[in-house]
Amino acid sequence: MNRLHNTPELAVEEMIDGYIETYPNLFERMEGQKVLFHKGRKNGVSILIGAGAGNEPWPIGYVGKGLADACVLGDIFTAPAAGSILKTIRALPHDEGVLCIATNHAGDVLNFELVSELAELEGIKTRQIYVSDDVDSSEDRAERRGIAGVTLVLKILSAARDKGYDLEQLVDLGESLNQSLATASVTTSPAFVFETGKQAYELPDGFVEYGMGFNGEMGKERTTLPDADTLIEKLTQTLLIDLQLKPEDEIVVFMNIFQATTILEECILLRSLQKLLKERKIRVFDTFVQSLFPTQGAGGLSLSFLKMKEEYREFYQEEAYSPLFYKRAMP
Repeated sequence: MNRLHNTPELAVEEMIDGYIETYPNLFERMEGQKVLFHKGRKNGVSILIGAGAGNEPWPIGYVGKGLADACVLGDIFTAPAAGSILKTIRALPHDEGVLCIATNHAGDVLNFELVSELAELEGIKTRQIYVSDDVDSSEDRAERRGIAGVTLVLKILSAARDKGYDLEQLVDLGESLNQSLATASVTTSPAFVFETGKQAYELPDGFVEYGMGFNGEMGKERTTLPDADTLIEKLTQTLLIDLQLKPEDEIVVFMNIFQATTILEECILLRSLQKLLKERKIRVFDTFVQSLFPTQGAGGLSLSFLKMKEEYREFYQEEAYSPLFYKRAMP
């Protein structure tokens, strides 16, 4: 696959520059760091996210109104540097503390934990939420990777912060969300290595892989290409079992489409999903569809279910906006 860049070594830097220069009224960066700040950030608890590049718009598009106050980027599929995280925490308003949200990957966890200890020594209170929603990566919740479910966690926690939740309340809410959340994914065509444009892994035509990692990690199961109804039934059944959903339970659905999958396919998949959930008598509070956590060049999708609780409802209904992420307010 042909890729458009100048030099791969500067790709992340130039991405940040291009984004900020296009939306200068919304964002600014920290000099010499792969760090993006939202100019509209407020006092109170600050929310910081961080991840390696390569799954855009995560995390760069998750900074904005009703979203994070800042993000720290690493190189492609590489955890952000601990030094950059610490400098960002210092630069954010931190009198009420800083909540760090990341996906549950070893490098991200290691660096955020290290920085948390250093920040505490400087008198800055920090807490961390590591989203672990990938049902195919482990049966043990604590060992699961974090993938697209971080979208729902961040959106709800940001709204709760804006409504006045303090740091400890946000941590409690974040832990509850993480336990109520599950994501399953399927890859229909392979991702590509950004630097070379070559396939990141082998996935022959006529096959799909369930649970393949967003950075190219091996999946859980490879099968022949199913029809849309069969594919959605398999993903849905996995999530129903994991969350122990039963008739009349209520969920939020987030369908995260990978960028090689077309809108035509997306709508067919949504038809299959809504039909199946009605048959299973699962109530849907909202269905959110956007490509917010894809992997380079891949086809397929991830499907996230959040088991709805009353404490989530008000915050989920609030608007969230960045140029790469839009969730309308609900009446």
